[in-house]
Amino acid sequence: MESFKSEGNGIPILFISGLFAGDWIWGDVTSYFSKTQYTIIRLREPLSAYGHKISELREMLIQFLNESIKDKAIVIGNSLGGLLAMDLASSIPEKVAAIVVSGAPGMGSTNLGIGPPKMGSKEESKKWFGDLREKLFVNRQCVTDEQLDLVSEFFSDRRSFLNMIRLAKEADKYDAKSILPKIECPILLLWGDQDKVSPIEPWKSSIPLNPQIQLKVIENSGHSPMMEKPREFWESIESFIKSVLVHHT
Repeated sequence: MESFKSEGNGIPILFISGLFAGDWIWGDVTSYFSKTQYTIIRLREPLSAYGHKISELREMLIQFLNESIKDKAIVIGNSLGGLLAMDLASSIPEKVAAIVVSGAPGMGSTNLGIGPPKMGSKEESKKWFGDLREKLFVNRQCVTDEQLDLVSEFFSDRRSFLNMIRLAKEADKYDAKSILPKIECPILLLWGDQDKVSPIEPWKSSIPLNPQIQLKVIENSGHSPMMEKPREFWESIESFIKSVLVHHT
């Protein structure tokens, strides 16, 4: 199976999700985008499917951008995907026109109070991710039992599970403040105001690090506002993209 799936014909937008969820977290948001104006590209699986080091994930994404994108793409990432969006903008600026970062790690560790996951049965895994859902979302109903089953089944695979643990530890030590000043393209920080995994406050304090940073806070939303408030998330991205295009034409 191909790692990426693409639809549309226009400005390329690459969506990268995080450790736990596949491309389905972007489903509602991408449904709003005109497929004649944009080419929507989504990484199919959680990042844990593709490696156990951030450097491995970076190289995979760099290879894709170099081989598949003629000019530049807009990169949108949630959680660890947001961190990778920043990493790509810094590493290959010639391929990244702008980035949207949501719920990224990199501003210190966070204790969610549910302990680390343990390798076990699918039911044990589903219970842990069910507890995690309570921490991640304001509106828990935006994640269905079927989606929870997908996540639990994915992490019943030992390799995927160990990759998740290793990547989570590495992300916990990542210093986003060291990379933000190096990014030359426009940056939109698009955050849920009730994100307990990656709280917004440290990111607000990072704004002076780069004059390219814009901040948009989505109210009554947690770690994944693209699922809880998809229309508002899309409207924020659309407005940002249009401002970027105007600035560069």
